[in-house]
Amino acid sequence: MTSAHASSPQVFGSSTMSILLALTATVAACFTAACGGGMSASMPAPGPSCVPSSTPEFAYVLTGYAVSMFTIDSCTGDLTPTMPATIPTGMPQPAIDAEQMVADPIGRFVYVANMISNAVDAATISMYTINPSTGVLTPTTPATVPTGFLPQGIAIDPFGKFVYTANSDDNTVSMFTINSATGILTPTVPPVVPAGWSPLSVTVHPSGKFAYAANQDDDTVSMYTVNSLTGVLTPMTPATVSTGASPFGVTVDPSGRFAYVPNAYDPNNTVSQYTIDSATGVLTPNMPSEVNAGIQPTSVAVDPSSRFAYVTNRADDTVSMFTINPSTGNLTSNGTVPTGGEPFRILVDPSGKFVYVANEASPVSFYTINSDGALTAPGVAEATTTALSVAVTVTK
Repeated sequence: MTSAHASSPQVFGSSTMSILLALTATVAACFTAACGGGMSASMPAPGPSCVPSSTPEFAYVLTGYAVSMFTIDSCTGDLTPTMPATIPTGMPQPAIDAEQMVADPIGRFVYVANMISNAVDAATISMYTINPSTGVLTPTTPATVPTGFLPQGIAIDPFGKFVYTANSDDNTVSMFTINSATGILTPTVPPVVPAGWSPLSVTVHPSGKFAYAANQDDDTVSMYTVNSLTGVLTPMTPATVSTGASPFGVTVDPSGRFAYVPNAYDPNNTVSQYTIDSATGVLTPNMPSEVNAGIQPTSVAVDPSSRFAYVTNRADDTVSMFTINPSTGNLTSNGTVPTGGEPFRILVDPSGKFVYVANEASPVSFYTINSDGALTAPGVAEATTTALSVAVTVTK
C-alpha cells in the first residue's frame, strides 16, 4: 500500500469514500491477523527516534604511531572517519611509539605523549588543534615539545590549563601550561616534580586541586596539590599511599570523592579503592581496600553520574562492571562483558551514553550504558585498527 501526499485538499464522492473506508478496514484487519505472511501480529510499535546532537562530538584513537580521527554518532555511538582519517604522531622513526593521549575538555586541543628511551633523550609531546566543525587535527607550530624520559602517561586538568606527563624512566612528572589561543605547551618552573619508581600514569582531580601518579615499580601512588595559577605540583604529606602490585593508573570519579587503581600484575587481580579527603586530597584506603576484577586489570573508567565503574581486563578480554556505593565508594560486581583482543584502556564518553575500549589486538569495542549500569549491544568500530588509547571530546 502506498501513500500519496496531495498538494491541495481533495474532495471525494460518497461512493469513493465508502471504498476507501472499506480498504482501510481491510488493511487494519490484515495487520491484526498477520494475513499474507507479511507482518507479525506481535510487531511492537516504533519507539521514539533519537534526535542527533547539534553539538559535534569527536573521538580519537591512538595506534602508537598515528591518531585516527572520527565523528561520533550521538544516537548509536558508532564512529565515522574524518577526511583525512589519520594524522601521524611524533617523528617518523621506528624508535618512536606512543601509548596515551588526552583531549582538551573544552574541545580545542589534543596531546600525545611520544615515548623514547632515555638513552636517546628525545621524548616529546605532539600538540594538535581541533577543527570545531570537522574534528580534524592540525599540528601546532612547533608540532612538539620536549618532555621527560619515556612518558607513558599523560593528563590534562579539567579546565584545560595544564598538561602533565608521567615519565617512567626518570621517575618524574613533567608539568606544562597551555596557551589557550594556540594550544602550545610551555614547561613550568621548575619543569618536573619527583614521583615514585616508574610512574606509568598521571591523573588530575575533577576539582583541579590535586594530582596523582601511579608508580608501577614501588606499588604506590604519589599525591600532589596543584598550584591553580602556575600548574606546579607539590607533594602532599604523606607523599604516597600504597597500592596492590603494579598499579597502572589512578581514576577519580567525577564527584571527586573516590579513587580507583587497577593493579595489573597483582596475583589476585585487584582494583584498589580509596576515599579522597576533600580538603587535602589525600587518599585513604577503603574497607575493604581492594576488590577483585578480571585477569590483569589495566584501566578504570567511571560514568558521569559516579554510579558505575568499568575495568578492562587485559589477559581475559573482558570488561568488569561495577556499581559504586554512594556512601563508601566501594565497588560491587555487576558481571563482565567480552571485548576485543587485549583490552588496554577504557573511556566513558562525556554524555554518559557510551563506553569505548582500546584493544591492543583488535579494533575498538564500544557499548551502550543501561540504566542499571550494565553494558549492552557491544559493537566494533570497524573503521578503527588496534589501539592503545581513546580520547573523546565535545566542542563547545
